[in-house]
Amino acid sequence: MRNAAVFLCLLMLVVISGCGVKITEPVTKPDIKPVSGNITYTGTIPCADCRSRNLTVTLFADKTFRLKRVSIGVQGGGNKTEYDLGRWSGKGDRLVLNNGQKWPMQFRYVSGKEIRMLDQRGNEIVSKLDYSLRKTSFVDMLSGPMTMNGMFRYMADAFTFRECKTGKSYPLVFQSPNVSVERQYLALRPGAGKPLLATLKGRFVMRKPEAGAAPREHIIVQKFKRFWPGGTCKNPGSPAVALTGTYWRVIAITGSPDLLKGNRKAPNFVMSQYGNNVKGFTGCNSLLGAYAKGATTLSFSRLGTTRMACPGKSGDVEQAFLAALKKVSGWKVTGKTLELFDSRNRLLMRLKAG
Repeated sequence: MRNAAVFLCLLMLVVISGCGVKITEPVTKPDIKPVSGNITYTGTIPCADCRSRNLTVTLFADKTFRLKRVSIGVQGGGNKTEYDLGRWSGKGDRLVLNNGQKWPMQFRYVSGKEIRMLDQRGNEIVSKLDYSLRKTSFVDMLSGPMTMNGMFRYMADAFTFRECKTGKSYPLVFQSPNVSVERQYLALRPGAGKPLLATLKGRFVMRKPEAGAAPREHIIVQKFKRFWPGGTCKNPGSPAVALTGTYWRVIAITGSPDLLKGNRKAPNFVMSQYGNNVKGFTGCNSLLGAYAKGATTLSFSRLGTTRMACPGKSGDVEQAFLAALKKVSGWKVTGKTLELFDSRNRLLMRLKAG
């Protein structure tokens, strides 16, 4: 009787398998909870152009993120550290980090404590290598420093900055006082209290905006790079021509509106990219000299010319051009136009890229 029962069980299994029925283990979905606080994930992932890459991502409860990427053993030796930021979104078991680029970085939640990187289209990376980041026991604020674009505003002796990728606003504190930034803003703003698109390098710190107030994040400006007049976060405008390495032709000298009319050749110059030399033409003679530049500052020195006689209008052009060059203290490039200013932010010359 016992043998008959065993035979019957075996027969039933054969019939089931013959009918194409497969017995599979139940799929367990990861235990994913909505982000209610700040969370940091970190890990070492493969790298195509370096030995390995340490990646750290911090998700903030306000749907923003910061990222730190350290590439180990890049070409030429050494390591390369990069920071980024933006906004994150999640749906189901997917996590998407949007930093404004065409292909956002995407991950799949493996569990509540692990995420695995996907390819740029959101598909699984078929590899035996480890593409996972794991939750840390602490929150890394990833303070930077990093280069950022945002809308810059100066009002009531206070600087504010609305960062473009996250849309968040921060008070600005300059690591070193920079009066030229305030001057440039006041000269370029479209109206009183109106913001200007700007690029700067800074880091995030927690501090009290004023005595008795709750601490909040500020951006410490380590280097102010430039303003982009007419630009916005959605439309930065036409890329500006580089100040150095560009042939600049004078199209207007302040105080001499008709001076260049009828002159055979307009004054021009080129500032070398790999040094501090300037070469050009005064409207009559060849020009040689040196320059020194900062984010918004510019000055010329040791200016010298050939000694050819300059009768008539060409001599007047040369005299006005050299006098303006010696007063230059600041600069601004918009598209293909260069404007040079004196120490009181008054326009001296306007030039066009050749």
